[in-house]
Amino acid sequence: MEINSQKKLQRYNIIYPYIMGCLTVGFIFFILSLFIGYKIGSKNVSNIIQNVFPSPKYKKVVNLPKDVLKELIKVDAVIEKAGNPTEQAEHDTLAVIPHDELKYVLRPDTKMLVSMLKSTQAYNFDPPIVILRGDDEHLISERLRSYLKHESRLHYSYSIDSNGFRRTLPYVDSNNKVLIIGDNVPFGVGVADEYTIASHLQKMVNNRYRVVNGGVGGYDGQQAFSLAERLGSSSKFAGLIYVACQNDFMITEDWIQEAEIVLTKIKAISERFSDNIIIVLHTYMEYNLRDIFLEDGWKEKRIKRTNELRSTLPEMCKEYDYEYYDWTEIVADFMEREKTIFSRFALYADHCHLSPLGNRLMASKIFNTVEFKWKG
Repeated sequence: MEINSQKKLQRYNIIYPYIMGCLTVGFIFFILSLFIGYKIGSKNVSNIIQNVFPSPKYKKVVNLPKDVLKELIKVDAVIEKAGNPTEQAEHDTLAVIPHDELKYVLRPDTKMLVSMLKSTQAYNFDPPIVILRGDDEHLISERLRSYLKHESRLHYSYSIDSNGFRRTLPYVDSNNKVLIIGDNVPFGVGVADEYTIASHLQKMVNNRYRVVNGGVGGYDGQQAFSLAERLGSSSKFAGLIYVACQNDFMITEDWIQEAEIVLTKIKAISERFSDNIIIVLHTYMEYNLRDIFLEDGWKEKRIKRTNELRSTLPEMCKEYDYEYYDWTEIVADFMEREKTIFSRFALYADHCHLSPLGNRLMASKIFNTVEFKWKG
């Protein structure tokens, strides 16, 4: 009896300090976590944990079951803004083909079906999207159809014509052509063919001009210029419209110098476009709503550089006799007219690309110059 009691006492003397030690360590860890969370923010703590214990990125932003993902991989679908779970190479997707001079150009006679998915993240202004070949629509299973029906917020399509341009609607057969160049913004990511800047402008100019949409996703300023130079060498245009997204000039540390190089090159070929040149500086939603986003928006360095672009480009354009529009000013005027700070959200399809309303608003500004100021 006495031996058993001694053994129980020994176990107690071992187990009790062990339990108390675990509780003490746990309590200290809990207090330390609260302190760190208070100092650096719970969001940053979450990011640190995710970096230490990583999981597939798509699981953080979208509900994507394994069987659905497996089929999307099988049909070579592109899933953007979700960590590329189908492993499609950048700019080696459904819409483009390689090009020696421009790196890549749009693939002629192509149609793409796009679904903007629901996100599992709150306030996700750059939501995941699924892109499928139009020709593959009849091949997908009922399971995938059901998934896209219930998990998508919007459906639309992109189409590229036989000449390798995003289709402009309505089609106008005229030799009096206007060329729009730039990246995803003039291309029209986020909207169907009839709602791009080019299509809105085409409706406004009617049969006076044929509007050619030369926007290509991912192009920087140098590539946009090279496309204009290439097209202008084989055909004369009535005018050139460059919708310059601020990231067109981010390929170097000096955005201003890069912008000046591009605008100077455009001046050298302006005769091919009847000396009718319009430059529009497009800016992101985070920049134009920074009074709402605050510290969750753009970094101060980017805001400063964008401010520098906005203050410098008007003088450059004036020197070269280009017409210039500042999208930030257009957005501010729209908000003042609508009398609500939330009206600005309606101009964007996501954090960068424009909605049908945003594209129409930009096209209407461009139309003012095309209709009343252009020569020829």
